[in-house]
Amino acid sequence: DHFKEFNDNYGHLVGDAILRDVARVIKENIRQIDFMGRYGGEELSLALAETDRRQAHFAAERIRKAIEARRFRVYDEDLSVTISIGISTFKNDVKDTSALIEKADKALYQAKETGRNKVCAA
Repeated sequence: DHFKEFNDNYGHLVGDAILRDVARVIKENIRQIDFMGRYGGEELSLALAETDRRQAHFAAERIRKAIEARRFRVYDEDLSVTISIGISTFKNDVKDTSALIEKADKALYQAKETGRNKVCAA
């Protein structure tokens, strides 16, 4: 959340390092069969194999809490980072990956608009 502030206050090299650390925390909290990739800018995307909506929400909360608890060392400061997560699952009304991503994106913006540092589902 508010990742642009890290880039503005500390520079893009520090911002990229924090993003890599966030990705590392996520990787520590997903299974080997799951996939994570950079979606654009500071957005990361996860594909959780064989996971229903309830399980996806549980996994997203675990990731959110792990990142919130982690302190990121920048120069002589320990910085905290929070993330907002939008989740969607393949259901009857989601037929392809474009629709899946669109629903997850809407859920992400709902999480951001309602206070950030939370998980919302489409």
